Amino acid sequence: MELRITDLAMEKIAPVLNKTPNRRLVLMFDDGVSPYSVTAEGAMQNSLVVLIVEENQPLLPWFDLEIDSNYGKIPVKSYAKDYLGEHMILDVTDFGGMVISSEQGVLDDTVVVRDGTTMGH
Repeated sequence: MELRITDLAMEKIAPVLNKTPNRRLVLMFDDGVSPYSVTAEGAMQNSLVVLIVEENQPLLPWFDLEIDSNYGKIPVKSYAKDYLGEHMILDVTDFGGMVISSEQGVLDDTVVVRDGTTMGH
């Protein structure tokens, strides 16, 4: 399983990722399962979030699988792999939003970037 992040997508992620040193990317569904989710309990939304956390923030037990990317290993929740593709691409749409797609088609065309550095402590 892998994720390729296009240069255009990284331009949207970089301001949050590079705000301070020692930050990393996490890919998650905003499903209410982890301290980094803002979805109300039981709401079960399926939107994908590119979460930016500090390297020392806790990821286990929630993010227990890593996928390959062109920006290093990216933690995900292992049960989410059933909803992700083997070869995913994170890109920017013609309208400036972010989209993640795979060989299966569009997985989410409303991907957001979230600064999670103040969450989960």
